[in-house]
Amino acid sequence: MICLRVSNLIDKKNISKFSTWFSGLIGLLSLSNCSGVPEHERECQWQGTPSWYCRHTAKADTYYFHGNTQLYFIPVYNNAKEFPVPAMPVYVDETLDQTLRASIILGDYTAALRKTGLFSIIERQGPYTIFAVPNEGMEKPKFPIQGSLMDVQNESTLKRLMGFTIVLGSYTPEYLKEQVLKHNGTFVLQTYYNDPLYISLDDSKQQLVVKNKVGEQNKIWVNGIPQANGVIYVTQGLLNVIPK
Repeated sequence: MICLRVSNLIDKKNISKFSTWFSGLIGLLSLSNCSGVPEHERECQWQGTPSWYCRHTAKADTYYFHGNTQLYFIPVYNNAKEFPVPAMPVYVDETLDQTLRASIILGDYTAALRKTGLFSIIERQGPYTIFAVPNEGMEKPKFPIQGSLMDVQNESTLKRLMGFTIVLGSYTPEYLKEQVLKHNGTFVLQTYYNDPLYISLDDSKQQLVVKNKVGEQNKIWVNGIPQANGVIYVTQGLLNVIPK
């Protein structure tokens, strides 16, 4: 759309006549690129968020890795009661939130992030590294929970558990392995609510595992897929946060 010189279009003798038209034109120009505001910032502003906030926290451009067609897959397991589901393709030029929205196997994890208000965090530019949890791990955690994690009485617990899966920064598997070896077998990441997440290697020294501060561990199922605003891992279950 071509940006117009509004002053040339208004008859100075009939300004009041054009007031309604002028207001509409200003609104239309705000939807165009005349303002010079990047698209992801405008999207943020359209949702009612203050412009100063959007400049710093609006989500990354969907095509941050423009033209990159590199493809990964998240496999889908199923039992006899489930319908067969093909492995899910994941493109590196997509954002973390796009990948989660499209995933069947991470549906419960995505719902939990929404419920706790943390989904909007990974929509931003980041980068973030997330350790997502498949449905079975969310529905059947290996530690005591009264009822379901999504029940009202578990809201504070769920929020802390979901924060334990989000790390500020982009951490690839290669970088984490390198740091584990440099730090005598354990590298520490700070999660969203400052709970330490310990990264180490299994006995074969090939596969990454995550641990809490009392040594309970969880194996990695899908190993670090790069995304436009970070990296996504999928763990084999839900790791508990030990109270401070």
